Amino acid sequence: MKCLQNLFRRSGVKRVRHSGIDYGRYFERARGEDSHLECRFLGKLVLPSGFVVACDPLLGLQDTLPFTRRMAPGEYPVSVVLAGHRNNRRNALIKMMFSDKRAIHWELAMVPGLSGTSREGGAQFYGFTAEAGIGCLCDAYSQKHYNRYLDSFFRDHPEGDIYDSLFAEAFNRRNHTDREGSCFNFYLPSRPRLNVIMFNTGYGDGIYPAYWGISKEGEVCSLVIDFLVL
Repeated sequence: MKCLQNLFRRSGVKRVRHSGIDYGRYFERARGEDSHLECRFLGKLVLPSGFVVACDPLLGLQDTLPFTRRMAPGEYPVSVVLAGHRNNRRNALIKMMFSDKRAIHWELAMVPGLSGTSREGGAQFYGFTAEAGIGCLCDAYSQKHYNRYLDSFFRDHPEGDIYDSLFAEAFNRRNHTDREGSCFNFYLPSRPRLNVIMFNTGYGDGIYPAYWGISKEGEVCSLVIDFLVL
């Protein structure tokens, strides 16, 4: 992973942006008595390299760069907050926890060489693009093996469709929350210890920002993806 570290040093992301939203509050409410919100555990994401990738797994996992911050290698719990009532719920937030500490501010997660994308209202953020209404989190090492697996799949199924062949049944039947807010913990058949956690992206296609949760000690304690539902 030295090549990634060198790339990040050269890119020099100088301008740090923060969110004024306290995302931790939503997860606390979702575990309490707020009937509008529900928090569900999706599993643990394996980070062999510590570099986190967020993107559309059907379109962007081939060449998406990981975020510039590097976490300690390990396995970290991932949860989703669903917003809405009954069968009209949607994935609103995805959160990966690196420690039990509470974040006091939220720093925009960036990739090398990008300075932000305009959003309605004039605020600036960088976000990953979802064109198939699906997003994912994975490690940069897992990303490499995921891409190799897909290359092998298309060699054997040149007319195959990734979603219909690999993910459709899983999204519909395995580890799902409901029809609107489904999620899927995909373990690579070629490397079964490696996984990619996939999820529907709020209202579907769009650009979605991620934020590092920073504790009062200045440590990264979490990563949140905001689907702009709340």
